Amino acid sequence: MINRKFYHSACCLTGLFFATTLTSCLTSRQTASTLTKVASDNCAIDSSGTSGYVFHPVDLQPNSAEDSLLRHRYGERGLRMAQAVGLTPLLVRTTILEQQNSDQSASNEYLALRQKLTDQLQLASFDIATAVALVDCDSKRATLTATLLTRQESSREKRMTISAITTGALTALTVGLLKLRDKDDAGEWAGIGGGLAEASLGITSLLQKPLKADYRHLNNPLRDIWTHPVKSTVYPPLIWYYLNKPKSAGNPSPIDGLRSRWDILVSLDVDAKRTQKRHRQEVDYFGEGDFYTAHDLTIRSTMLGQLATELQLMNNDLTILLNEIVRTPKKR
Repeated sequence: MINRKFYHSACCLTGLFFATTLTSCLTSRQTASTLTKVASDNCAIDSSGTSGYVFHPVDLQPNSAEDSLLRHRYGERGLRMAQAVGLTPLLVRTTILEQQNSDQSASNEYLALRQKLTDQLQLASFDIATAVALVDCDSKRATLTATLLTRQESSREKRMTISAITTGALTALTVGLLKLRDKDDAGEWAGIGGGLAEASLGITSLLQKPLKADYRHLNNPLRDIWTHPVKSTVYPPLIWYYLNKPKSAGNPSPIDGLRSRWDILVSLDVDAKRTQKRHRQEVDYFGEGDFYTAHDLTIRSTMLGQLATELQLMNNDLTILLNEIVRTPKKR
């Protein structure tokens, strides 16, 4: 009778163990397949070109006649965007025409210049949107890959926990049965063996290394910001000019601000890894791809989010410039 009960209980526990393990393995395989697809570089967005108009950023010479003329009509942020898009010569011409015809109807030349200005600003907005799309795609891909890695790690921990619980239950049943049959020595040895098995599972769980994904980013939106080349191969000229130009006198440029924040993020990440007992190699966030953990992907997503914010601020400056162009000039 005892043997039958023991056999029935052992079969139930063993069946539950294998069923759960099989289900977890199938789920893990599905997650791994999805992970491989997501981690591949599928952000096929080329933001290095322009929308059809070749932008030539034009710097205003400080204290020049053009600089004084435009600063009387436009604000700092609007002029900064105008220089990035290369509109300062057109703005100079339209401002002169506004002064010449302040009390008369707009001339055909003035209307044609205004139309050209708005057309070029619209093209500039397309280029900004393309760059934002590239960064946003990579950011969402990094976040999703990190989520899938975390899910895989949770599934692995769940399997280890179930294995430990099942091992403990089977050990207890075996020891109980042997003691009921007056086989105390065998029961003690079974208890020792079960304890060792549980300890082994616990140690194995503690020694598990974080899962990694082969994450590719051939068209890496972070690379040019970090390496800071003279000419970008990722971003259009107007965006590269904007990112490299200080927002105001005495302040760093957006690219310098990003680099300093990323340097802190990467340094903190490296220091944290060095304090761990198991040394991990530094991830190449700015290359063409690497093996990322969920933590590494979170760092990457944070950097991409900061970059996306700077690019989206360009649209705000673009709107400011457009409002200043179409408004009625005020005498100062």
